[in-house]
Amino acid sequence: MRNYLLIFFLVFFSSSAFGQKKAKPKLLVYGQGELAFAAAIQASASGVSTLWVIPDESVRTALEQEVVSEPPLKSALGKGGWAEFLRASQNATEMNDSVLHRAASLLNPQLVRTTLSRMIDSSKNLQVRYNSGIRKVKQSGKRWKITLNDGSSHKVYAAVDAAREPVLLPLIKEADRAADTTKGESGLVALDSIYKSMVYKTSLAVLEQESKWLVPSASLIRPQARNLFSVYADGSPVSGFANQIPEAFIVGQVFGAAAAYCAFFETESDKINIRTLQGELLAFKMELIPFADIRSDDRHYQAIQRLGMTGILQGRLDSAGLMFGTDRHVSSEEIRPVIESLYTRSQIWFRDKSIEELRLTDLLDLIKFIALKGNELNTEVERGWHSRFNFTGNYDPECLVGRRQVAVLLDHYLKPFQVTVQKDGSFRY
Repeated sequence: MRNYLLIFFLVFFSSSAFGQKKAKPKLLVYGQGELAFAAAIQASASGVSTLWVIPDESVRTALEQEVVSEPPLKSALGKGGWAEFLRASQNATEMNDSVLHRAASLLNPQLVRTTLSRMIDSSKNLQVRYNSGIRKVKQSGKRWKITLNDGSSHKVYAAVDAAREPVLLPLIKEADRAADTTKGESGLVALDSIYKSMVYKTSLAVLEQESKWLVPSASLIRPQARNLFSVYADGSPVSGFANQIPEAFIVGQVFGAAAAYCAFFETESDKINIRTLQGELLAFKMELIPFADIRSDDRHYQAIQRLGMTGILQGRLDSAGLMFGTDRHVSSEEIRPVIESLYTRSQIWFRDKSIEELRLTDLLDLIKFIALKGNELNTEVERGWHSRFNFTGNYDPECLVGRRQVAVLLDHYLKPFQVTVQKDGSFRY
């Protein structure tokens, strides 16, 4: 997994950290269609040896029958696995809206089949078993022993059941099933109430059905048995979205990443570090908070997504959606509440200050005060203004800073996204 909070994560989940030959699977995905495909591809891309068991003799998806020019198929063009599928369908090197719209308009059944096969074949950590089913599921220590119809058995640390009629869960003993502890925490978050609680900070995806919805971690990380994720289990708040092709890619991708976390760390789902999982999803171009004015190909997309998830800078809702407002100026009072809760030392800096519009020198002074840095920071930022930070215009310490500059510099130097959040969105220090 990439872009993790610790160097250990970065090293382990980079593509160079794995051998070339197929390893024994640590994770199993069962099912057919876009959702199962996305879960299997993501789990393998996250560096976990994955076995995808398909009940048919080939990969069959609803996408082969859909009219791709319809708006629902374009609603999630820039997001995660759906965007990657579109890019791969054209062998494009870039992933911007122009490329993705063209790719969507050119999809046809044969191209869909070719792209699916190519992505499967290029996944180094993925094995596929076609025309197969599940005969038995039995707990074996920290793992599940899953026996296929052909008699072969596989001991895995996590499993994703993507079948519309759950297959794995009914085979598990009642004593091995888990109680649902997410009641009251697992609803989706509507865009017009995004900031009414802190749970938006745990978002793992954005789904669209008439309006946009954030998916808090508790909505997806709710396995029915130890590390067994059943997508269509009773009460699943995302099952209704899985009938939409782009959303199926997104939901499957999140399930695949969550299961991969459990399998890699050989841990249980309630031990998942939400920020670590979010960082992994962002590395694969997932959208966690739907800023309508920040596209996935924006040079500061990930930094703005990360800072948006901390709540230091919040978006404003208007007729066009949730707007980040990159050029709006920032007051000290706007950023004060969350920064003070994250960095106790900052309370001293804010004590005698009420700055209506922060200048760059004010922002750098705040960073220096919290991070215990000297004036060398000014020189470092000046030198990296264009090359490292990709800012436009000239470096001027007296200029008023916009929300883009504030987001990028706070993200880079203070790393507030690294502070752990709990399922209710509160910080854990």
